[in-house]
Amino acid sequence: MPATAAQQQRAATLRDELHRHNRLYYTDAAPEISDREFDELLRELQDLEAEHPELLTPDSPTQRVGGAPIEGFVTVAHTVPMLSIDNTYSKEELDTWITRVGKEIGKDFPDDGGLFGGDSDQPPATQLILEPKIDGVALSLRYENGVLTQALTRGDGTKGDDITHNINTVNAIPLRLEPSPGVRASARMPIPDVLEVRGEIYMPNAVFERVNAQREQDGLELFANPRNSTAGTLKQKDPAKVIRGLAFIAHGRGVLESETTDGFDQTHDRFLASLKQLGLPTHEDFRVCETADEAWDFVAEFDEKRHTLPYATDGMVIKFNRYDVQDKLGTRSKSPRWCIAYKYAAEQAQTVLETVEWQVGKTGKLTPRATMSPVFLAGTTVTHASLHNFGEMLRKDIRVGDTVVIEKAGEIIPQVVRVVLEKRPKNTQPPTAPDRCPECGTPVQIEMDSRRVQEHEVYARKVEREKAKAEKLAAKPKHIEPPEPLGPLDETARYCPNPECPAQFRERLIHFVGRNQMDIDALGEKTIHQLADAGLLTNLGDIFQLHEKREDILALERMAEKKVDNLVQGIEDAKGRGLARVLAGLTIRHVGNSGSRVFARAFGNVDALVAADLEQLEALEDVGPITAQSLYDFLHNETGQHVIDELKQAGVDLTEEQPAVVESSGDSPFAGKKIVLTGTLEHFKRNDLKAKLETLGAKVSGSVSKNTDILIAGESAGSKLTKAESLGVEVWNEAQLLKSLPE
Repeated sequence: MPATAAQQQRAATLRDELHRHNRLYYTDAAPEISDREFDELLRELQDLEAEHPELLTPDSPTQRVGGAPIEGFVTVAHTVPMLSIDNTYSKEELDTWITRVGKEIGKDFPDDGGLFGGDSDQPPATQLILEPKIDGVALSLRYENGVLTQALTRGDGTKGDDITHNINTVNAIPLRLEPSPGVRASARMPIPDVLEVRGEIYMPNAVFERVNAQREQDGLELFANPRNSTAGTLKQKDPAKVIRGLAFIAHGRGVLESETTDGFDQTHDRFLASLKQLGLPTHEDFRVCETADEAWDFVAEFDEKRHTLPYATDGMVIKFNRYDVQDKLGTRSKSPRWCIAYKYAAEQAQTVLETVEWQVGKTGKLTPRATMSPVFLAGTTVTHASLHNFGEMLRKDIRVGDTVVIEKAGEIIPQVVRVVLEKRPKNTQPPTAPDRCPECGTPVQIEMDSRRVQEHEVYARKVEREKAKAEKLAAKPKHIEPPEPLGPLDETARYCPNPECPAQFRERLIHFVGRNQMDIDALGEKTIHQLADAGLLTNLGDIFQLHEKREDILALERMAEKKVDNLVQGIEDAKGRGLARVLAGLTIRHVGNSGSRVFARAFGNVDALVAADLEQLEALEDVGPITAQSLYDFLHNETGQHVIDELKQAGVDLTEEQPAVVESSGDSPFAGKKIVLTGTLEHFKRNDLKAKLETLGAKVSGSVSKNTDILIAGESAGSKLTKAESLGVEVWNEAQLLKSLPE
């Protein structure tokens, strides 16, 4: 049975929401929901697509790993994809996975022992290895002849950002692999010709607390959690600004090329031991287990102590230990079949809700925030939690004075889970919401659940159709059961519609100067409030005139000469960030960082963008009609035009560097071709050749498929060459390449 209109709409909504949350998590480092909530949305979409395959689209989040490269760094293809790991949340799910995959292994390795019998001198095929899942930023480190040559972020799993210069400042990552001096020469590990190590870079809790204490002292915006601070510091274009004290744990393999691979290529525990001997940090808390019961015992044991560790962890990764087993099981498009992550339940605590404050965000959205009696939870003291919206408060019946259960969603975001009704004091009052903006007094606008609104719209259309049909037949209209009336429980948001609201203005300023927008680090949240309250910031353009108000700024509390110098220099530097960053900072609804880059690169400067009509905006790849309309409206209303004029007058760069122009691509043998590079090339560095081919119109990929047009194979070409030959892909050597390249 084909999908209904409601199912089609739900699938589209889920895709949009998952893409948005992926961007918030991976690119903006600003998650709004927990990992568990994300997985629930993803599973719902997976179920819909499984039931109705016609709903599956090429860009569905179920078909991708997630994430996007950070702007400002060279993007490089991973030689081996960095896939995500499927999650499980219960002992039953974990047992089912181990048993199901173990049976499959038992068929392929019948004589290897383990869960299903057999004899073998090597470890059982079903042997497991468990490692803590550190909440950091995934990296791939490439060592050639023992020297660190490249460090890539995970990015979207197939390509990531080259942050080698920044990683060189991280003491925990060795620049050169050297066997441990405590190991006798005959037992030392050989240095591989090429070794790619996957791991996690993270900020220890003590460093995180020190960094945030310093930022608070400097009046800067605080990092939400150690992962955000790690992601933020790795985005610094200036390696000198990378926060010292970052740590690294190696936990996986990428490419391995070596005459002797003993110790590296048989089992994961031996691989970890080899890495440690070469100077790479590995997990101390890993465990090799023979059975599912042993594995669960370690999962439970680690849960008891994980909050006492010096780093943030939210799960345990369970892998089959032998690499031949991993290779046999293979991968799906998104994740390996040979490992899974068990995610621990969020730690909970009880506390008393003292007050509810309604905060106004940069878009005018009013969000209720709870202030609670301080309580220690998951490593930090918590005094505030988001209540999301009024409908959520009503559903949970959250009242001031209640004892509430709180947890950190995904170990990050404090939220109220439920009320402990048996501890409710007498005479508490049901929750209420403001009818006017608490900052400027403007009557609020209420937004209802779009699905419920859609139900009513569908009902109204059905009634109209039935009336028209009945009139033609001179009959009585058939009764159509109406949906439940819309009410307070269906409310999802309240908005202040006043664009001049002071609270919105301050929040827009905070967003505008943020790390992913204009990146004015010296202009933190507290400083913005100070300057706005003093009347020194009344519009966006005032930021770029602050150098003229130096004496007024120095008169403010805790404003020393050096701090003002840093502020003025940071603002001057921000003028050259380019059009994409400016657009991303202007809080244009539906236009985020990625959309801003699309618009800026397509038109090159703000005048061309303003001159574009709506059809031209909608025609851009990855731009939908809602986003195009929103940008068009902003650029052509009085407020938007005034902002653009202010920025021009301040000397802000409103141009964007255009993508590399294709050199005579129409006559090029590479134009429109999908090309893969493999092996060692004598005359080219791989990244330089990739860039050259792209200027000639080629699309360079990291993996061979039936859609590959040409494989360029250098010396020591491996599995990619074999696969290309089996698929009938055209293979070129370096001599053919040199003949075809323009002089």
